[in-house]
Amino acid sequence: MIKLHQHHWQFTLLIISLVILSSMNCNGTKETTIDNQMKINSDINLVHEKYVDSLMKIPGVVGVYVGETEQKQQCITVMVKEETEVIKKEIPKELDGYPVIIEVTGEIKPM
Repeated sequence: MIKLHQHHWQFTLLIISLVILSSMNCNGTKETTIDNQMKINSDINLVHEKYVDSLMKIPGVVGVYVGETEQKQQCITVMVKEETEVIKKEIPKELDGYPVIIEVTGEIKPM
């Protein structure tokens, strides 16, 4: 009876260990979907921060922000006065793996 009881505890400990390990990523740290989403958001915000100054130096660009494509994919949106050939040539289609969308807003004036 004692042997059976010992095996029961060993089996229970094995199951608990497997549950804990399955909730951890490869680095051994627990990571939830919310953590993953925050990491993704952080990454695109870092991309925005990395390129905003150089994009704003392009003549005709009036703003840059983190947006979303029609397919609900995060992107960098570049607001321009008008879409010219120079704008199309100067603004990349992608930055660090994120799509770049050109949005014609016209001139933006403070209120």
